[in-house]
Amino acid sequence: MNSYQRTLAAIERQQTDRVPVIPLIIQYALHMSSIPHREYSSNGQKMAEAQIKSLRRHNYDGIHITTDNQIISEAMGCEIYLPYDEPPQYRRRVLGDSKDLTKLKKVDPYSSGRMPVILSATRLAREELGDEYFIKTNCDSAPFSIAAALRGEELFYMDLYEDPQFALDLVEICTDVVIAYGKAIAASGAHALTFGDSPSGLISREHYEKFALPFAKRAISELKSTGLPVFYHICGNTSHIIDLMAETGADVLEVDHLVDLEFVVEKVGGRVCVEGNVDPTGVLLQGTPEDVYTASMKCIAVAGKNGGLILSSGCEVPRHTPP
Repeated sequence: MNSYQRTLAAIERQQTDRVPVIPLIIQYALHMSSIPHREYSSNGQKMAEAQIKSLRRHNYDGIHITTDNQIISEAMGCEIYLPYDEPPQYRRRVLGDSKDLTKLKKVDPYSSGRMPVILSATRLAREELGDEYFIKTNCDSAPFSIAAALRGEELFYMDLYEDPQFALDLVEICTDVVIAYGKAIAASGAHALTFGDSPSGLISREHYEKFALPFAKRAISELKSTGLPVFYHICGNTSHIIDLMAETGADVLEVDHLVDLEFVVEKVGGRVCVEGNVDPTGVLLQGTPEDVYTASMKCIAVAGKNGGLILSSGCEVPRHTPP
């Protein structure tokens, strides 16, 4: 059983020879490869190179082709600044001073913004790794989170109360873009698709059910029609919506370290594969090797007995984490 087979079996909640390991790595990989963030974020060859170099050094089971969650919002009209060696930053939100949806740019995944960079990195990684290691590629963000990025998070949260129909219309538009982008990524050779939805973790359960869940569910259903599994990630403590996250239809829920893994297994075990959830800062960055081992074995004991676990960091591995 190679790494690709092991990971796919875990996603399907089958027994594996061992629990697959796929940490969430961006900053660590580019730092280890001495590639500036600006170059990594805008060059598919450099992105694939950094991810594969980290994989070869540590021999985990798969890579995460990703850079930042501003790919789609940039393509739709937000102004982005790429610092030399820091993650991209917003300069202007396209809907930050207006609710005029006609201001949104039409998107072509093969030519808009940095979308082709992700497609290129995915294709190059697949050419290099084949079906030996697992390749999951980030489709940026779920529809709710893209809508929040286009408008600005604070304004968008206010829209949920003050102009809910506008919010729903905007998320609907974003859903179509996510689907088109994800299908292009699938055609580029990814083994799985993934997106995050962290802004939705900051709203109430009721608002999640109305403004986030239906659109994530539609996007995931369409993306799964490609034949690829879909991963779904929300940072922070998602205990209040973990059951609803499973209702999206995602094959894998990426669980942050702030969530009790036993609680997750109790709520959704047997319905989805779980990825996580070693503390990236308190354990991986600041802990000892013994701390990492103990935390990892706890995750395996809680969620990995009968398949259905991908051992990972709860969120991104910090840049200066000891090798």
